[in-house]
Amino acid sequence: MIHSIAIHITWFIGAVLVYAEYCYFWQLKWYRFDRFKDFILTKQGRAVIRNPYILIRLLAIVIFFFLPKEDNLSIYTFIILGFFIADIVYSVFRKIRGDYRRPKLSVKAMLIITLAIGIEYGTYLVFHDWNFTLLVSSIRLALLSFIVIAINWLTNQIKYAYFRAAEKKLQRYPHLIKIGITGSYGKTSVKELLAQILGKHFRVSYTPKNVNSDIGISRFILNTNFNESDVAIFEMGAYNKGDIKLVCDIVHPSIGILTAINPQHLSLFGSIENIQTAKYELLRAIPASGLAITNADNARAMEFVSELTGRVMTFGAESEHHPTCLVESVRSRGIGLDITYVHENHLLHVTPAVLGEHQAMNIAPCILVATELGLNHAQITEAINSITQPDQSIKIHTFGTSTIIDDSYNSNPTGFKAALDILGSFPSHRRRIVITRGMHELGAESPEQHERIGNEISFFADELIIITPDFADDIKRGILEKYQTEVKEIFDPDVLRAYVDALKHTDAVILLENRIPHTVRELYLKSKN
Repeated sequence: MIHSIAIHITWFIGAVLVYAEYCYFWQLKWYRFDRFKDFILTKQGRAVIRNPYILIRLLAIVIFFFLPKEDNLSIYTFIILGFFIADIVYSVFRKIRGDYRRPKLSVKAMLIITLAIGIEYGTYLVFHDWNFTLLVSSIRLALLSFIVIAINWLTNQIKYAYFRAAEKKLQRYPHLIKIGITGSYGKTSVKELLAQILGKHFRVSYTPKNVNSDIGISRFILNTNFNESDVAIFEMGAYNKGDIKLVCDIVHPSIGILTAINPQHLSLFGSIENIQTAKYELLRAIPASGLAITNADNARAMEFVSELTGRVMTFGAESEHHPTCLVESVRSRGIGLDITYVHENHLLHVTPAVLGEHQAMNIAPCILVATELGLNHAQITEAINSITQPDQSIKIHTFGTSTIIDDSYNSNPTGFKAALDILGSFPSHRRRIVITRGMHELGAESPEQHERIGNEISFFADELIIITPDFADDIKRGILEKYQTEVKEIFDPDVLRAYVDALKHTDAVILLENRIPHTVRELYLKSKN
């Protein structure tokens, strides 16, 4: 009896710990099969699959399953108990070591973990034999993954009801001007900048933060009172062909902005052509009476403009491409920019308080939209001069005597280079440090893109700290010896936190590029408060 209770308790604790960690990886990838598949192909993902403890445990369970047990029930019970105790000890050991992960508490995460535990325990209830339960416990990742996929299928059926309800609601606002924004990068910044500029003369609603999926946009629509809005701006993301078309069928935008097309999320789409097809779904959805806006300097963003039914306007910094709105000049001026645009044969000189010269290209399509909605150049200039740095873009924080450049929201080749330009704008006598995990979802172009960014890093940075092993070799291969950039690998989050904390009272400028451990963010955010 005591042995039976001990087995039940140790099994339950061990199962919760293991399923929680597997759920963490799925949650990290938004419970999306394509993103999780891409994760499994990284070094970190392969380490999860090829974990020596899991492989040895699997082999031991298979051998134990076929051993005769009738005459050795006490030994059998002891071994079963040993397996479950080992699971607990291993998870606790990894927790102490700092590499155990658990998901954020949510209804979905709790449901997935509960179902996994219920199915595994169900084998004991059916067979009254821990031997079968132990065998099922050897495929926990596969079991939890199956549950995630099944739940996603069920929730997809519910999502389509949301989509239709959202579409019908928007149809009740025929005078609402609906604007869609997509692109491989820059769409969140363009959305926030456009909302600020138009907000000076119109009542504007827009999707919050990084909400850009079909279900996220549908919930936004259903929860928003558009009686108080003249304009609604929708950021549209995509990870598969058809994603943006689905959103356009809900929103029916009359103005569409395509910021640019690059290899971001290449591993999910499979090819740059598929990315191009997906992003173009927005421009193709614009009616003949509408306006399509795209990047004149980006060849893939321009390739199919002749096929569009609506009017087309362009923006860019290369005069030979003859953009409708030309970024003629841009330079940093302390905490802002000094930009000159050429639009409709007029010069617009603006001085917005935004960080990073790349923001000049993000403001350019906003000028085209503002003009389309009837604002004159004086009104547009005044509005641009009053804007502030978008929430989801690069931020600068004072951290003791050092400076943090926080570009941890996301990362792509273009954005990474823009962040390095900001790092390079600081005086060379200050120690310039880059901390990064690299850029995800670049597919077959990942080695080349990371080697290129290694070249850029070595030009701008005195020190590079790589925080995960996934792209470390590719980045290091691009580091040019002549610039003598010091390269370090710090994969332990606690060690990284201590290292960054030690920089607080030095004369350093630290660029945080792409996702970083939350404990590191807490350092400078708490310091700010």
